[in-house]
Amino acid sequence: MPLNADYILGRAFDPIETVISDRDAMFYALSIGIGRDPLDAHDLRYVFEKDLKVFPTMPIVIGHPGNWMAEPAAGITRTMVVHGAQRLSSYRPLPVGGVVISTNKVTAIWDKGDKGAVMDLTRETFDKASGDLIARSNSSVFCRADGGFGGPSGESHAYIAVPERAADRSVEMPTEPNMALIYRLNNDRNPLHAEPEFAARAGFSRPILHGLATYGVAAVAVVKAFPEKMLTAFETRFSKPVLPGETVTVDMWDEAGVVVFRAGVGDKVVLDRGRAVLA
Repeated sequence: MPLNADYILGRAFDPIETVISDRDAMFYALSIGIGRDPLDAHDLRYVFEKDLKVFPTMPIVIGHPGNWMAEPAAGITRTMVVHGAQRLSSYRPLPVGGVVISTNKVTAIWDKGDKGAVMDLTRETFDKASGDLIARSNSSVFCRADGGFGGPSGESHAYIAVPERAADRSVEMPTEPNMALIYRLNNDRNPLHAEPEFAARAGFSRPILHGLATYGVAAVAVVKAFPEKMLTAFETRFSKPVLPGETVTVDMWDEAGVVVFRAGVGDKVVLDRGRAVLA
């Protein structure tokens, strides 16, 4: 069955209510590599309940609509789905101990023919008590086997290119061999990141790290490079997967008030056309 754009496009999911516990906030921080050095005071503020701060990319793991892509009516080849890109705008921190409400909607589907299909999902997270918008995120999902369904080819979001000069700063971020097994407990239990047989069917030699885990690792690198600043927006394209245990090098360029970044493992680019806004 081909991808069913009529069934998917514009689909709005039921609002999801989430309590932001200190445990969940600390677990998310640990899952993206914060706290490797337990004596690092900068890291400790995200993984210790005393004066706890929520790491700013945590909204991307709050309010996930579930495994709806596996519904037969959607016509999506689930084993061939990978994360293509991610954008996040953060307006205020998640409230520790508070309740948030998240809405999710499929906002675009582009037919890329033999290359597959690109699907955009938008999530907004609100503070239940005040109604204030906390964060807005957009996920671009690449359905590698589902192009040719007859939809428009579309124009994707324009991601900024990295400058053609040496990086202004670089940060190396080791990942742990079990990072994918830990990160998947952030409500993302796609077997691609845990089950060797499933990963093999998708064309990978072993389970890969979640794109959003790599995204979080890169965000940690940027925050480490600019510890006096607050991260308010973060976006990037996913180029190639990271294998758990690899070291990710995040190269950064200071460009007109924003940080442009690219991440790689050796010569392999894993995140490209990244942009971080700091306030």
